[in-house]
Amino acid sequence: MVIEGSSFLLTVLWKYYGPEEPNPVRRAVLDSTYFLHPDVVAQTKGLPIVRARRLTSPERKNTVAADGDFVSDNFPPDYVFRAAMTDTRDQGSTQLSHIYGGNGEARDAFLYTNLANLCLMPSFLAKFADTDASTVTLLKQCAYVLYGFNPRREVNVQSVNPELRGRLKLATPLKKPLHSALAGLRDAKFLRAKAAGYLFTPEGAVNDTDPWVAEMVIRRQATVEATPLTDNHR
Repeated sequence: MVIEGSSFLLTVLWKYYGPEEPNPVRRAVLDSTYFLHPDVVAQTKGLPIVRARRLTSPERKNTVAADGDFVSDNFPPDYVFRAAMTDTRDQGSTQLSHIYGGNGEARDAFLYTNLANLCLMPSFLAKFADTDASTVTLLKQCAYVLYGFNPRREVNVQSVNPELRGRLKLATPLKKPLHSALAGLRDAKFLRAKAAGYLFTPEGAVNDTDPWVAEMVIRRQATVEATPLTDNHR
């Protein structure tokens, strides 16, 4: 016997959308997933916020590991995501998801706190971001149309629906620069992560005198970067 819950969820979604809906999970993802505003994400220049990654055994949570990375559970990406919007997140019913998050990618500091790689989903749908191939592909297309984020050239640009951009929900953007919002955060764990490596100077420029940031800049430049869809193609 296979015990699973996806068939029940599909039944519920078909009752909500109607039996004529060909892909209820895709529609539910589009209707309920929130992304950060492109203007906010653009301030990061496609780079991660702090030198952090998911910990591995036997590393201790919220410490700096032997390789110099701050290691934690979901604290760093969750913290910077909330700092990059003005909306209040309901922790009990939503889950932060990494768009490129499987196959050990959460242990990649380039992707872990990269705002272009994060989205907020209802908890009951979030598992699809890890296990459902069509949802994974959809989220990667969303990151492409919003931010030009296509770090591994996995998105087939020609196959992206030009109307996708208009379907996406955006969190309310900050009224001040992102670096100013982050500068005001005094959580002790976040300060330890910043000490390991931090994207911004106090003035808000990319701190490429920090060796880790300089390494991330080289990594970004070495990646064949995609060009965001223009308004003519949205």
